[in-house]
Amino acid sequence: MMASSLVGKRILVRGNEFEDKDLPAMIVVVDEEKQKLLLELDEPLINRSTTYRHVVASPRLRKDSIDLLVSGGILGCTVTWVPDEKYNSSAPTDLSWWRGGGAAITDLQIIIKGDGGI
Repeated sequence: MMASSLVGKRILVRGNEFEDKDLPAMIVVVDEEKQKLLLELDEPLINRSTTYRHVVASPRLRKDSIDLLVSGGILGCTVTWVPDEKYNSSAPTDLSWWRGGGAAITDLQIIIKGDGGI
């Protein structure tokens, strides 16, 4: 279990019902115990009047683990976009504030140099 080695890796959040195009991001926090990742988007996403720079992702299925990404696999996830005004750097993967809004089911995939990922 080397999920901590994912910090700094580039990743794609695949298009989904919240955002229909693939979004490149970087993994900035790995919480192995809670099976959560904090992603920082390459470009802020503006949806209506809300700006999102961060996404919290966790495996969708209980049998899955963020460790799948270590080997370059694709991980089915639930993702929650964190509005800039809700982002808390002292608890970056905490979603206790969430009561609806930017969330989806999608896949995450590590971007391998030269694969033409985006």
